[in-house]
Amino acid sequence: MCRFRILFFLLFALVSFWEACGEGLDRGGPVSGKARSEQQMDHEERLRSLFYEHEQKLEKLAGICEARGYGELAEKARALTHMPESGEKLFALILPPEVQDAELAQIGSAKKSLRSSKAGSGEKKERSAAKKTFSEQFGSRLQKVKLEASDHGFRLAQDAMDAGHTAFAFDLLMKVLALNPDHPAARKLLGYELHEGYWLSPFEVRQARTKIYHPRYGWIPRKGAERYEQGERFVNGRWISEEEDARIHRDIERGWTVETPHFTVVTNHSLPAAVKIGEQVEVLYRVWKQLFLRYFATDAQMKALFAGKPSSGGAAQGMGAGTGGKHRIVFFRNRKEYVDYLAPRYPSVANSCGFYVIEDRTSYFFAGEEFDRATMLHEVTHQLFSELRRTSPQITERPNFWMVEGIAIHMESLHDEGRYHVVGGFDTQRLLAARIRFVKDGFYVPLRELCAMNTQEFQTHPQMVRLYSQSAGLMQFLLHSSDGRYRDAVADILREIYSGQSVMNTLPKHLGRSFEELDEEYREFISRNAEELSQWEMD
Repeated sequence: MCRFRILFFLLFALVSFWEACGEGLDRGGPVSGKARSEQQMDHEERLRSLFYEHEQKLEKLAGICEARGYGELAEKARALTHMPESGEKLFALILPPEVQDAELAQIGSAKKSLRSSKAGSGEKKERSAAKKTFSEQFGSRLQKVKLEASDHGFRLAQDAMDAGHTAFAFDLLMKVLALNPDHPAARKLLGYELHEGYWLSPFEVRQARTKIYHPRYGWIPRKGAERYEQGERFVNGRWISEEEDARIHRDIERGWTVETPHFTVVTNHSLPAAVKIGEQVEVLYRVWKQLFLRYFATDAQMKALFAGKPSSGGAAQGMGAGTGGKHRIVFFRNRKEYVDYLAPRYPSVANSCGFYVIEDRTSYFFAGEEFDRATMLHEVTHQLFSELRRTSPQITERPNFWMVEGIAIHMESLHDEGRYHVVGGFDTQRLLAARIRFVKDGFYVPLRELCAMNTQEFQTHPQMVRLYSQSAGLMQFLLHSSDGRYRDAVADILREIYSGQSVMNTLPKHLGRSFEELDEEYREFISRNAEELSQWEMD
């Protein structure tokens, strides 16, 4: 499988970019990373204890169910208390598009009937309460506890954000939505609107007014699903055959174009291929924004977002809002067309599986056996960092380049586990390579030396492949060690790097640790459970 990439940062020297305007970079007097981490941990512990009160209520309900022989009901209550913690992984809840609450689903379409059904019903409810089965009573009580806990959890998330603990605020937000997927404020914060019983992005609301969403063909005309499934296509205001549709779109310049909330995908492969690519990068977008809100939003915007207040900038309008137009992806039918199209400008493209071109503001990939989803996630991560705030061309000349590649490698691990989108983990292939090369091969470039490298020094290093593995390990360490104590600082550091303001001492400044202290922390982190590596070897 092809793993070599044309690194888009080689193209920076050819491009004239905006200079970083510095918006949001001055956050007042600096607080040492060490002091900030200790304060954060103390505050997070207090918030955790407050949230735990509601978990105890759920456990009490589960105990009552067990005592009465209702094991399934007990399990239902306990499932709400066993949400994954952000330890070695980041968890983003996979939210159902359908509204779960029956009454909320009718808001806007049946307000009158809701009002009439409630009028004069108090006495009737009192009479029927005694007749409810235990299961019904339990359901009512569980619903009440869930709503109380989700409301309280959201207030705690706002408290965390007010204190500057962005990462922990989102951890709490995931708990809120696990308890109540219909929490209005949490849904609004993530960029959703309530529309005819569904939670949709503003883009999807606009589409839903005249179209329906098909899992293979994307947004198509209402009442058109059956015709699409029979092989017809609606193009330029008329229905045509599938064969004619393919002929029209066989060249990439006239390829199928699929719009998603944040991407435009163009392909000459097939309409379903573009829809699938669009769905995959939308997941990446959502998880990326959750992890790096601090990267593209100011403190004021972040606090306004959690407070539900209007503010300038896309961030404050919801996590679903973009700030610089849609991100463009071109997906070719095969490798040959990909190479033929790009080789005149980038001769070494034949050695790649896909890459992001800054001057085009476009990521390019191709279909076939060599298509690599990890490469797509990697390159689109570069694209998001480059396009969601103004980026300086000086990035290639500044130190700390390893973090640019490290974070893109980290996002390659995005996958689903049950109810969650997940990033990171000790069980990923990239981290396994980092552990083997550190523990068994003894390879490690000290951070003082690694952070001094700019783009050219990193990419021409005689041990470049091993540097990539080490970068993957270091990024896992910074984002997930010690319950994510450095996670907010990583976003701040990346903002400085992309703004062209990165300096040799950027990491110690933000993390409150010397290079040597960080080396030692990483050594302890990456060497855990070293006995697991006995069966593995690296080239």
